[in-house]
Amino acid sequence: MSQTHVTKRTGPTVVPMMALAIGMLATSTGCQCVSDATHAIPASRLEPGLFGCPREEMAPLPYAALGQIKPDEHIIGGGDTLAVYVYGIFPPTEDETPIVNQVQQVNQRYYPPHGSNVGPGTGLPIRVEADGTIDLPLVGKINVNGLNVPGAIERIKEAYRAEDVIQEGRERVTLQLLIPRVTRVVVLREDTPTPTVTVNNPQTNDTIHRGSGEVIDLPVFENDVLHALAATGGLPGTDAARELYVIRRTAGLDYHFLSAGNLQSIVTGGEAGDCNASVIRIPLAGCPCQAIPFAPQDVVLNEGDVVFVPRRNETFVTGGLLPGARIPLPRDEDIDVIEAIAMASGSAGGPLGQPGSVLAGGTPGYILEPTRVLILRKLPDGRQMNIRVDLDRAMSDPKERILIRPDDVVMLQQKPHKSVINVTMNWLGGQWIPQSFFLGGE
Repeated sequence: MSQTHVTKRTGPTVVPMMALAIGMLATSTGCQCVSDATHAIPASRLEPGLFGCPREEMAPLPYAALGQIKPDEHIIGGGDTLAVYVYGIFPPTEDETPIVNQVQQVNQRYYPPHGSNVGPGTGLPIRVEADGTIDLPLVGKINVNGLNVPGAIERIKEAYRAEDVIQEGRERVTLQLLIPRVTRVVVLREDTPTPTVTVNNPQTNDTIHRGSGEVIDLPVFENDVLHALAATGGLPGTDAARELYVIRRTAGLDYHFLSAGNLQSIVTGGEAGDCNASVIRIPLAGCPCQAIPFAPQDVVLNEGDVVFVPRRNETFVTGGLLPGARIPLPRDEDIDVIEAIAMASGSAGGPLGQPGSVLAGGTPGYILEPTRVLILRKLPDGRQMNIRVDLDRAMSDPKERILIRPDDVVMLQQKPHKSVINVTMNWLGGQWIPQSFFLGGE
């Protein structure tokens, strides 16, 4: 009779307690953070290559493609300074061959303002005009544009023979390149301008960052992106994007502001090439075997062009049960969802994004850790995709370990049934449930 009496008293007591716990879950506004993930796409159903080439699989650009092919012999053009000697005519009063010397300082930079040739030259200096002509005594202007040195010498001889100034077979003409023409460009870089590198906490962002800029003169046939980078610090650092832009100084330059979205797709002959052909995007890495999206002439710099190296600003945002933060992404490595949680909290499996030491304190509401992650991802067309990740499955299923992309919002949440248990134990104090049952005690 006593056992029947006890059973009758216990049954009606447990049912209200469980109903009360469920009611508390429905009305609680604590830190459990349960949300509807019904319309989110499971991560395991997404194709790995849906969002582009992974960072670790990207191949570097063959850097020789940033330069130009230098001809075997110098091609004369406007701006060159030549050393010309025509015996008895130029100069008219000297019997001895004139020698012109050019001196270069020992510590001079690779690209000095007026060229880099060193050594003696035979003749008198004469500058090639913009139209490719030189003015010599008795024959006037001679067009040497596009000729090599032997061709220019023969052109001068023909001009003097045509005027009967020099008899055929008795010509004595020498011509040498004294100072090659140069192209002045501007290089603007937003990566670290000094060799001193500061290591920052992965969870912090720089609030102040100073770039650098240089005006450089590049000799002809070296006036390209490759030599411009080499003269201003080399390839972009890890704080810069793996891309750069060449902005042409042309008469039809579009002076409208460029939107960030359009800037990423501006490639000669590409989607936005017709919109603003004055800006050329040059990626420094791409998917293996992918065609290079720029032409060889795009890397050749003209007078007044600007080479711009942008700063890298790739982050993801954490929320939900994770500490709110904006965390920078590595430039050359892929980060999956488990690594993202570890970067945000210091522990991939800790409850509420906290280290596992919380369990040692015996707090009952933390026994069952959150295992649901919602990733809010913005698509290129402006739409948003919600992706659902199950951390329990991610430990054994690689398809669940989706890679984190720039501007993703990573939200850690409780599953509803786990949240019910945690709220119930918080309300009851956890004294009536052995914690070793949940902790896997011996």
